[in-house]
Amino acid sequence: MVKKIIAIAFLLFCISFPVAAENQSGALNLSPMLGSQVFEGNQALDSSTFWGVNLGYNFTENWGIEGVFTSTNADAKDDSTADTKVKTYRLDCLYHFMPTKKLVPYFALGFGAIDSNPDEGSSRSHLLFNYGVGVKYFILDNLIALRADVRHLLDFPEPYNNLQYSAGLTFQLGRPKQPVKTDKVQ
Repeated sequence: MVKKIIAIAFLLFCISFPVAAENQSGALNLSPMLGSQVFEGNQALDSSTFWGVNLGYNFTENWGIEGVFTSTNADAKDDSTADTKVKTYRLDCLYHFMPTKKLVPYFALGFGAIDSNPDEGSSRSHLLFNYGVGVKYFILDNLIALRADVRHLLDFPEPYNNLQYSAGLTFQLGRPKQPVKTDKVQ
């Protein structure tokens, strides 16, 4: 009950502020995420919940780069494989559409690695290519955004096709301060 009251109070607090949202140039972004990873059928792994963290930097309002880490424990579908810990490490380039709006859609493209460590058998690390789309919805004056993301993960050289979809928060930190306008007296 207390958690619900705190969550409602926080939501009302966020909504009560005027929003002048935008994806800002020079800002650092920290995004804790939760989601689901859907594995290709021949991998014999059940879809599983993952957690992740994204750390990014906006070069401009439109262009940014992001380091991403995700981790999940996938259950085996049958006896052909074992329960497996799967971790991804990615470096993604993001292009933000409508960066000065409250709702900021984006396209992402990147590469990295995927590590699979089954409870039984040998571990493997492979090259990972990914692309996807997402949206950020700023709820607190350029500082905090709700975020949703869908990614297609291509694991090489197999290649396996996986899907990740996630939601979380984006905290926009280290924004450059806007110069204060002063009237010059002559």
